[in-house]
Amino acid sequence: MQFEEALEKCGNNGWYQIRLFLISSLLTFILSAQIMSPTYNYIVPQLYCNGQVCVEDQKTCSDKNYQIAPDFKYKNIVTEFNLFCDNKKYIMITSTINFLGSVIGGAILSQISDYWGRYKTLLLSLVFTNVGFIGIYFSATILELIIFTFIFGFFQVGVYIMIPVLINEISGYEIKQIYSTGTLVFWCLGEILMAISFFAITNWRTIQLLFIVIPGLISLILTFFSVQESPRYLYQTKDYDKALNVFRYIANVNGNEFDEQALEHSQMNSLRTTYSIFDLFKLRQFASSSVGFILISFALHLIYYGGQFVLQDISIGNMIYKIGILLGISELIGYSLITYMIPKLQRKYNQIFFFSIQILGCLAFLFYGISQYKLECQGCIEEIIVILLCCLIRFFNSFGFGLQRQHTLEIYPTSIRGTGSGFLFTLGILGSFSSSYMIALASYFELNQVAFLGICSITGIIGAILTKETFQKKLIDDVDESIKETYLEDGMLKTN
Repeated sequence: MQFEEALEKCGNNGWYQIRLFLISSLLTFILSAQIMSPTYNYIVPQLYCNGQVCVEDQKTCSDKNYQIAPDFKYKNIVTEFNLFCDNKKYIMITSTINFLGSVIGGAILSQISDYWGRYKTLLLSLVFTNVGFIGIYFSATILELIIFTFIFGFFQVGVYIMIPVLINEISGYEIKQIYSTGTLVFWCLGEILMAISFFAITNWRTIQLLFIVIPGLISLILTFFSVQESPRYLYQTKDYDKALNVFRYIANVNGNEFDEQALEHSQMNSLRTTYSIFDLFKLRQFASSSVGFILISFALHLIYYGGQFVLQDISIGNMIYKIGILLGISELIGYSLITYMIPKLQRKYNQIFFFSIQILGCLAFLFYGISQYKLECQGCIEEIIVILLCCLIRFFNSFGFGLQRQHTLEIYPTSIRGTGSGFLFTLGILGSFSSSYMIALASYFELNQVAFLGICSITGIIGAILTKETFQKKLIDDVDESIKETYLEDGMLKTN
């Protein structure tokens, strides 16, 4: 029996796929909660000196007589670890170190998934992601917090990139697109929950325990007992017996009968069965797309997380919580729509369109001047316009993320899918890591921060132009160029 026939017989759109989608959605929800929590954990309250508003200048810091504004009721990381004056440098380090960990972890874990397997990589990543969750919760010093935040960042990306890979390799053509992109809807729910939680609950450790640590342990148990290795990966590595066992397990969960005793062996004769990150740029089959995906991912992350950091700077009072909820709702609508629409959307040209809208939204802030922007009022027309612009940008940003996730999975064959879709996405996370520094650069030159982010994000349009279209194409298993090279080598050997 051929692989696709076996997948259809055991069920490529049944209860097992639904269960995998639900577990993946829970994982996405938890990752979102942890990643979005710094938006509120690193809010710096106003300082008071001798009953008067003061700033963190040399006199204030040397006298050490400052107090937190009495109306600031939240015990976040800034207030608990006293990240003022000389300690203020730790805010940028601790709020961005997880992105650095993600870039390094993504480069390693994505390649491990093509050597070691999808399920093992997911489970390993999830175990140490939970170590990060628990370590952050129990951190007693800023150094411990930095270390465990880095551990979380390093391994969480292994969870994030394996979710769509597993869904795509075990599901039917249309349903895999819906489930893979649909998990991102739960990212928005995590984002909304964090905004509500940090507004309603005054201690950050309580939020960490209730919404991250405990659900994280539950998700680990569910993943261990309910998720199987990708049979497509096992087939590609020619482990046919294990692939058959997985098919039987899926058939049993889906309520189908699967009594086949053998799979038709792969016709792949290439001497190369594994590939490295360098092959992403060496093989003509997808070299230009690889460069394009890096630029797309960089620009998407730059707009997303750069926008979060800007909002922390320009927000007044409780605006940060209100806009956090509204942005989450904008993403929720965006991801819900892209989940429904993605089977009908061309990848390349729609990505260009979505980026154009995001960039125009960022440039619209130039209406308030080319210099550094700061919101001056609450409940005014200006605040409403700013919120609407931010929601518009985030809405189309979610379309871009959803489209990119599916596009990368379709470009790369099974033998290099984990490396390709994972490594290039995480390399783009440099946009997240660099966003706070780029905003600081814009502020240093007194430039409009949001417009500056928009200009830098033009790289996303360039990246989309470099990619190849995969609309309505099935997943591929073999690297075409490596086969040609092997045949050439075989011919030369015969000639000799």
